[in-house]
Amino acid sequence: MKVEDNSWQLKFWRVPHLDNLELLHGSNITYDYPRHMHEEHCVALMLRGKEITNCRGKSHIALPGNVLLINADEVHSSQSFETEYIVIKIKQNILNRIAFDIFGCEPETPYFSEFINRDKLMFRLLLNLYRKLTENISLLEQESEFISAIEQLLTQQNKNYSVLQPVGKEPRCVKSVRDYLKSHYAENVSLSQLASVADLSRFYLLRVFRSQMGVPPHEYQTQVRITHARKLLRKGYSILDAALETGFFDQSHFSRNFKRITGRTPGKYLSESNIVQDRAE
Repeated sequence: MKVEDNSWQLKFWRVPHLDNLELLHGSNITYDYPRHMHEEHCVALMLRGKEITNCRGKSHIALPGNVLLINADEVHSSQSFETEYIVIKIKQNILNRIAFDIFGCEPETPYFSEFINRDKLMFRLLLNLYRKLTENISLLEQESEFISAIEQLLTQQNKNYSVLQPVGKEPRCVKSVRDYLKSHYAENVSLSQLASVADLSRFYLLRVFRSQMGVPPHEYQTQVRITHARKLLRKGYSILDAALETGFFDQSHFSRNFKRITGRTPGKYLSESNIVQDRAE
């Protein structure tokens, strides 16, 4: 077994608005890790190579497309063979809050009953989450995607608590959030801000809003932004100015969402509307 060498590539990120959630991307790793443990719960997605982990009295082999689920303070050793993986490290208090909202109580530890998850849909869901957390998108979308994905993972891993707690309609709370998003559509609003407006936990608010409106808050905000952007385009704003004025990070971000929602690129929309201006897409 080789030891650590200069071919290793490790990258770390933190997501401040998610309680400093830590992300890791490791590649070209061949190494023997001695027995150790992690302070956080680790969700590791295997992209390449092979990982053999000794834990819970057994040896577990993880291959590309598998998800390793390591509970906090769970002692294990492992061998990496030319592996590439990405890891989402989740603090105990975050899982506690999400689990309480889902089940109405905190599941008995360990939170992750499986050490290796081979569910292809779950792998894709978590891979998409990781990408969202590293992209330049809104705080609201990142928080919403994170909570939604971890809810699904926890529900799958804790089948004894698989019945979700019912949510009320909370019409006044949902209306207050809708009104806030309409008034602050161009701002990088966080789920925590909306939870404060509604006087609900952000975990519960996400479920209530999605249940009543059919879409999560970040998608509602995007729809409102596109509505305003179309008005600006009809007034003669350039595509870039319309994008920035309505809260999108750049023209590409705006164009992707505009086409997704309207079925047309901004340039095509301008052409069909007979609006004369720079039609770059």
